Amino acid sequence: MPWQARIQTMLGKTFWIGLLLCMSYLLAFMQRTGPGVVSTTLQHTFHVSGAVLGTMTSVQYLLYMILQIPVGLSGDKLGPEKLLAAGVCLDGIGTLCFADSHQFAMLLVGRAIVGLGDALIWVNIVLIIGGYFLPSQFGALLGIVSTAGNVGALLTTIPFAAWTTVAGWREPFALLGILLVITAVFDFAVIRKKRPSLDRVSVLSDHPVQFKIKPVPIRSILSTVIHDRNAWATFFCHFSAVGTYIGFVGLWAVPYFEHTYAVNRSLATTFTLTAFVGALIGGPLAGTLTDRIGSRRGTYIVLQVFICLSWLSVPLFAGQPPVLIAYMLMFVLGLGSGGSLLTFAVIRDQTPAERAGVTSGFANTGGFLSAVLLPVLFGALYDAHLRQGIHTAYAVAFLVPTGFTLLGVIGSLFIRERRQAFQNEVGV
Repeated sequence: MPWQARIQTMLGKTFWIGLLLCMSYLLAFMQRTGPGVVSTTLQHTFHVSGAVLGTMTSVQYLLYMILQIPVGLSGDKLGPEKLLAAGVCLDGIGTLCFADSHQFAMLLVGRAIVGLGDALIWVNIVLIIGGYFLPSQFGALLGIVSTAGNVGALLTTIPFAAWTTVAGWREPFALLGILLVITAVFDFAVIRKKRPSLDRVSVLSDHPVQFKIKPVPIRSILSTVIHDRNAWATFFCHFSAVGTYIGFVGLWAVPYFEHTYAVNRSLATTFTLTAFVGALIGGPLAGTLTDRIGSRRGTYIVLQVFICLSWLSVPLFAGQPPVLIAYMLMFVLGLGSGGSLLTFAVIRDQTPAERAGVTSGFANTGGFLSAVLLPVLFGALYDAHLRQGIHTAYAVAFLVPTGFTLLGVIGSLFIRERRQAFQNEVGV
């Protein structure tokens, strides 16, 4: 293709859609991981225990979790474009409320609004990518958007920590909220038309394949999802790879490294920086490799085993692994979180079009169920064993993510790849 045509293609509408999806997810990830950088400050400011502070993260992810299946259904029925813009806008409003909170209850309200907004973002991004881009681009583009999110997470490490140290925690979150609202306006203005007129495209070819999807009752869809082996397998894979990672990084990671290695906030964020680098690599690597190879299951099994062993290493070293191993631990956890986009690749390949959204929502529910449970359980075990020493308290607390990721290993073993069955089911 001549370079002029390439530039024209890049500057087409799909380019701007891809750019906006990346920007939306980058900012959403910043507000998701940002509170973890200032969690010790928040604990002192609002005079709350570790378990109580955990409810700040849990209320956000609880709403996210509850809304995943309804959002999946709404995305399929109403179209994901406006829902994405609404989600980004709610993220911005919730972040502004968070920045202006002077009581812990208002802090919870801000994070609850963020949870409502977050629930509308990822599943609708997946549906928009599936509607506007070709199947051969799906995995790679999903990886690019995932990478954008992890770039946002990178920005909440050393730069964000340094900024909050100088300016306090309110000003950075206020600016982040304003940027989210502005991005939501652009999302609504640009991604406002319905998806292309091809009803769907073949999962095996880049050529449009016209076929009609018959409307299916919601009750029938939900019943089918609940009895779908792959739906449950991806549910537990996401429960393991995503929820443990964001539940830990979003609240407990920085305090853990501050306390365990006696470092300041900026140095503690170098550990989370390593995790985010892993996530940057994991997303596009998993997406591109599995698109080329055509098999998701084997990659996911290996990934889940490594995630589980990484969490287990902390209790094995009595709560204080050597620094090098701690960095390796965080890198692998990030790699696993980035690679969790395999969940949606499995669903897209193996799930009929009329229930792709709700199945994605169901799997994403698993990820955020563990994100709801982990901060509170981690904090409760930490508080309960603190009298035995800080290292012992953390060693016991890390048994929570270890147990959660063991379920992910089991889930990955039950993934079924059935490409021919999927072709027959959708009528390709």
